[in-house]
Amino acid sequence: MRVQNNKWHEVWERRTENKAILRSQNSKEIFMELKRINGWDSTGSMLEYDQFYDQYVQTKNELEFSPRSKDNVISSVFEVGCGCGANLYLFQNDGYHVGGMDYSARLIEIASGVLIDPVELICREAASLPCDIKYDAILSNSVFSYFDSYEYAEKVLEAMYSKANQSIGIIDIHNIEKKEEFIQFRRGLYKDYEERYQDLPKFFYEKSFFLYFAEKYNMSIKFTKPDMKDYWNNEFVFNCFMRKR
Repeated sequence: MRVQNNKWHEVWERRTENKAILRSQNSKEIFMELKRINGWDSTGSMLEYDQFYDQYVQTKNELEFSPRSKDNVISSVFEVGCGCGANLYLFQNDGYHVGGMDYSARLIEIASGVLIDPVELICREAASLPCDIKYDAILSNSVFSYFDSYEYAEKVLEAMYSKANQSIGIIDIHNIEKKEEFIQFRRGLYKDYEERYQDLPKFFYEKSFFLYFAEKYNMSIKFTKPDMKDYWNNEFVFNCFMRKR
């Protein structure tokens, strides 16, 4: 994906894995190690497996829009910005066909060692997402905030729309209405916040951006509020799900 500068790319390329854990047979420990590699330890307090798993179940249900309807059941998921494959690992374990892409070659390398026979794993920036292979649902979790503009985000959404048979899900979108509160909270975590994040900015969104896209492509749309237990970021982000009609 194209991010606001190359600093984020440098961060992800330096991530390392505990190979002993990833070679183990303990699926929970493997998943938590994948989440750690993806940066979920950045605030100094890692969430628990059950918190992540609850988010996974909620995401599955929202991607199907109406889980009780057989017409809405999904069987394949592709993730834009999949990192080392933590989310895809859960989908795969539940029998879904999975694929993913990330702009970090290092993270894709780790994902390829964990995921069993993925449909495709691609190392590219998000807007160059190839659309020849389709999936029922296209997911992007905690990624859109690394983009540099609405124009670029729209290009990514258009590619996701083209690749999706049914639905699109974007998780943890930073809310522009909460921007100042988010910055103040982060400053409270790090005394050296300005220095630490000087070249690592986030991009914040208005919900109207996604509403306009859904209207343009005649999609159903809904916003949800993240409710992961004890997740510090809940108050600053929102989720968006769209479905083809």
